[in-house]
Amino acid sequence: MSGNLFIPKMKHVEDGVVLETNYVGEHEKHENQQKNEKNTLLKLAQYAVVALFGFLPIYFTPHLWASLGFDKVMLAVLLGAVTIILLSFQTLRQTHTATILPLSLWLYWLVVVAATASAFLTGNAQQALRGSMIETQTVAFLAVIGLVMTLPLVFQRSKEMSLKALTFFGSTAALLLLYNIVRIFMGGGFLNFQSFGSVTVSPMGGFNDLAIFCGLVIVFSLVTLMQLPVKTFLQYFISGLISVSLLLLAIINFFTVWIVIGFFAFLALMYLLTKDTIFKTEEVAVVNKSGSNPRILLAMLVLVCVTSVVFIVAGSFFGGKLSQVTGVNYVEVRPSVLATVNIARSVFSDNVLLGVGPNRFASAWRQYKDPSINETQFWDTEFVAGSGYVPTLFISLGLLGGILLLCSHVAFIYLGYRMFLKTKKPDSFWYYLGLVSFSSASFVWGMSYVYVPGATILLIGAFFTGLTFVAAGSLLPESIKTVPLVANRRRGFLLMAIVILMVVGSVSLVFKVGEQYVAQANFNEVNATATADTISLLNQTTLNSFSLYGDSRFISTLAQIQLFNLNRLINIAEPSEADLQEFSNTSGLAIGYARDAVAADTTNPTYQMILAGVYNNLALAGVDGAKDLSSTALTEAMRLDPLNPGYHLVAAQMAAKVDDVTTAREEIKKALDLKRNYTEALFLSAQLDIKENKTDSAIATTRSIITLEPGNPTRYFQLGILLSANNNQTEAEAAFKAAIGIDPQYANAHYLLALLYLNTDRPDLALEHLKVVQVNNQDNTELSDFIKQVETGDYKVPQNSGIDAPVSEQSPTQGSENTVTTNGDTNTDLVKPVNTVSDANDSANTTDAPAVENNGVEANLEVPAE
Repeated sequence: MSGNLFIPKMKHVEDGVVLETNYVGEHEKHENQQKNEKNTLLKLAQYAVVALFGFLPIYFTPHLWASLGFDKVMLAVLLGAVTIILLSFQTLRQTHTATILPLSLWLYWLVVVAATASAFLTGNAQQALRGSMIETQTVAFLAVIGLVMTLPLVFQRSKEMSLKALTFFGSTAALLLLYNIVRIFMGGGFLNFQSFGSVTVSPMGGFNDLAIFCGLVIVFSLVTLMQLPVKTFLQYFISGLISVSLLLLAIINFFTVWIVIGFFAFLALMYLLTKDTIFKTEEVAVVNKSGSNPRILLAMLVLVCVTSVVFIVAGSFFGGKLSQVTGVNYVEVRPSVLATVNIARSVFSDNVLLGVGPNRFASAWRQYKDPSINETQFWDTEFVAGSGYVPTLFISLGLLGGILLLCSHVAFIYLGYRMFLKTKKPDSFWYYLGLVSFSSASFVWGMSYVYVPGATILLIGAFFTGLTFVAAGSLLPESIKTVPLVANRRRGFLLMAIVILMVVGSVSLVFKVGEQYVAQANFNEVNATATADTISLLNQTTLNSFSLYGDSRFISTLAQIQLFNLNRLINIAEPSEADLQEFSNTSGLAIGYARDAVAADTTNPTYQMILAGVYNNLALAGVDGAKDLSSTALTEAMRLDPLNPGYHLVAAQMAAKVDDVTTAREEIKKALDLKRNYTEALFLSAQLDIKENKTDSAIATTRSIITLEPGNPTRYFQLGILLSANNNQTEAEAAFKAAIGIDPQYANAHYLLALLYLNTDRPDLALEHLKVVQVNNQDNTELSDFIKQVETGDYKVPQNSGIDAPVSEQSPTQGSENTVTTNGDTNTDLVKPVNTVSDANDSANTTDAPAVENNGVEANLEVPAE
């Protein structure tokens, strides 16, 4: 009976057990499915970050229409958005997350907040927030750096993905180094992908960015050899990377990088020699005990130390020898520390808290540069950054943003101190990851204090910073914070709302940045090949680009196009009714666009000059009041750029064209007060003297000035012009030779001396001087044609009776990433060369833009620099 009583109950219990077992199995299956989905989302996010790290050094788009820096930013934004979206969905599958929240990262994001406040409160907000192409000093780029710092946190607790990221980066780094070394010896036309016309530019950016990258690879490689038990063939591969990096560094000859890597290698060498004695009792997490050859490491450390010392001590000599072999001679210049400090002092006197505004250093340079720089070739160079990236941000963001950035770097260094000296029994891999990433990031941020790296280097430095945070999370487990995500239903709904906002915001961000990218790319593509026959296409493309992104330079280009049309119409001898109607319509468009450009950026003097040019053309056409409006715009340009004598020359030229000689001479005097050796102003002055038949008195005056300024070649040049006008060819020849003796590269003196030789039937001597002029005017087709005519003997000597100097003088070259390079002597403490000037500097093949006819303020179709 008991059996009969218990059997049903047992069956019921058994059924219950079966049911419960089935329920548990289904529950576990569901949990496993959730875990797999979560892991898949995390894995995809991690691979997106790996791709970003690996492709950063080599990614670019053909033609680089938008700019190389913008290409890198677009890649970071796109893969960053993908990562954020994947992680946002992943958070819906978990109730909590554990992560490190380093103080350094928090402080950096506060820098972005301070930069945003500065952008809205000082100057043109759009230019400060996004710029034209998200330049490295804009708020947007600072935010992208913060994003790239944060993304590597997805690698936390994942040795596999961290190692994959480092491996992929090492592989692309090797590819980039090989690409650059091959191009240096094969020539700039080899594998240029229609993007890199010179060996001094590459997917990394400018030549000095490549030098910093080489230094980074050396640091990365030495730490790897010291810490990891890599196989023999990998040791030789890494040693090859170090050797190629040293060769590239020797060709580029970046003095500061030599000092840094030499010091780093010396410290590593001292440690290697003393680790069994002084550091014997210390517990160090080094895996380099088996599978690695210490002799290879020792050889590499000695090689780096010796090479660094050689180029620090005798870099000019050895750099010159390499320049002769490779044909590469590269010298970049930047404002000196003294000049940068002077700019900062002036800016802080106006706004010490928020500075001049993000991406606005050029405006500060125009306002506060030392007047003595006008006596050098850099008088008209618009530097967009100071001696270093961090010092520039101090000027742009004020003490608030600058001190926050400095505190972020100090907190980062303290984090490294805790990682390596306070951790107990560290895991060897995480110790290696922390050491290699901390060393690499510190190298990049250290260089940012003494140089202005391009976008690629800064983003790579940010990524290594993020990897340092990842290593810190494992080496300092107490720093890990658990963040609850879903504690109750209310918080769950809040999390869903946040995820939706993150997804929508990420997609919107990609579209917004993409629109800006497309606008700049389309505009630059057409503008790069614009001619008089393609004006209508440029006009339509610029309008389309402006509809995508309201960049002020698009408006200024539209104004310049209409100004070009005005110049064409005003030169029609007998205009028809249709021409007059077109002139009226064009005038209205030109005035409207020019005023809009001025309103878009009230601190840019170039836009004021365009407006002055429009009104000047209307004044020449007889429009009442146009002359006064032109003068007003020109005066405003002078106020915005008070130390630039060029505006006074333009005012003098405008006055000379309407025979207002008195005003012209007044403006010439003002120009010469700012720049005593201003060739164009002295040329115009001589032409006015000749026109007024005051040659004899002008000669006497010039001779008197020469006694006071015997080292000023432009005064001898002026004397030569006046003597030639008086048919005193012998003394004129002596005057031009005296000018060339003081300045061997004086192009206008060479040119006029060549004309004098042609007038006296000495074409062979004339050719010698014309070819010297051609070095700095290689794109001047009129000069090239004239040289060919002289070579064939079928020539006609031109008469230089206009108001413009015949040819362009040697001037700095504006390169990629806003680098400024020169082949001449800086002759000032306000500008310093970044590279060691080699003994072969005189044989460099640097050229400048051609001379352009400038009727008053006639616009050329090149977009003015921002």
